[in-house]
Amino acid sequence: MICPNCGKEYNEKMTCCISCGASLVPYDQDTEQTVFETVLSETGTENENYENAFNGFVRSREGHSEYPKNENDGGKNIPEDISEEFIPVQAKSGNDTVSRAAKSIGSLAAAAVMTALIILSAASFSVRLITDSRKISEFADDLDVMSLPVVQTGMISPGKYDISPDATVQEAIFVMSDGTGLTREDIREIYENSTANDFLAAQLNAYAEYIREGELPEKLTPEKLKAVFSENIGLISDAIGKPLSQHNIDLAFSELDRTENMLEAISPSGLESVIGGSTLTVLRLFSSLPVMIGGACAAAAMLIILHAINGRTEKVLGWGGGAILTSGAIVLITAFLCSVQVFFTGQDRFVRSIMKCVTDVINPDIYKLGTVLAVIGAVMLLWSATLKKYRSEKQ
Repeated sequence: MICPNCGKEYNEKMTCCISCGASLVPYDQDTEQTVFETVLSETGTENENYENAFNGFVRSREGHSEYPKNENDGGKNIPEDISEEFIPVQAKSGNDTVSRAAKSIGSLAAAAVMTALIILSAASFSVRLITDSRKISEFADDLDVMSLPVVQTGMISPGKYDISPDATVQEAIFVMSDGTGLTREDIREIYENSTANDFLAAQLNAYAEYIREGELPEKLTPEKLKAVFSENIGLISDAIGKPLSQHNIDLAFSELDRTENMLEAISPSGLESVIGGSTLTVLRLFSSLPVMIGGACAAAAMLIILHAINGRTEKVLGWGGGAILTSGAIVLITAFLCSVQVFFTGQDRFVRSIMKCVTDVINPDIYKLGTVLAVIGAVMLLWSATLKKYRSEKQ
């Protein structure tokens, strides 16, 4: 298309001249010659004004000289068979650059907030998993109490019965039951078949309810431990092949009485004095459903903010997908580092054993969460790239 008034040429999609407003007409050689003569008659000169008339709107095409010669002007360089494409050149203003920078900074900030909110929800989900009754039962089944260091459990005083400070619970019981005929394997079998695991799971569930809801559990006392021991006397007697003597029963009860200080330390009041009541309140709030769901909803709301900043769907998908993919990667990496105990290298064997069991129980769900986040983020990024490609081809 070409302007019959000023001679500027446009592509076939344009209908009017952006310079003078005249309606464009289809381009051919006769039209071009007529337009050129019109421009010459209005400007009064030839080459210089013709070039000025088309300045900034001409792009040479391959296979044509910039100014072909024409017979009507003595061989001067005047276009005869115009094969150039006239494209308006738009200068980029400083305001556009500032606007693009502001959008990028705003999008980056929104994506960072979105990532933080997703991580917050994932952490809340993890804490809630730890206090879930099914996970606690699984933890009690998986925890190898017999391999824990006996001194740190508070079951026996250091150096008593010539038991090494590094001895496990199983080794300590073996030394204490000397003369009964029990082997280390018998001790482990008795524990695995006893009601000790059920008792442990019940106590942990009570503490989990305390963390989640603030409901105080029944106080754990040496008498309760003695009751569990009494429930399993028959199992012990079967293992040694004869009834357990009253002397051995009294000996076991006396050792259980020594756990009173340890049980007091892990009571709700003891935990509050060590951790702090405000810390438990924050932990209770952090693991609540409102925080977990609210964080996820707030993260989703960042997509609306990203749309308000960028306007284009592919931009929203790009920034949002990047934030979700990053969050998924952080969740997966953190779960892996916990499983190999990177964060617990400075702790003692008791803490490492407990945390290893905790991570083994909850990590399958954490891995699933991280994988879902990573997949959603990757799909959104792929979708964004597809929309960008489609828009580019359409233009």
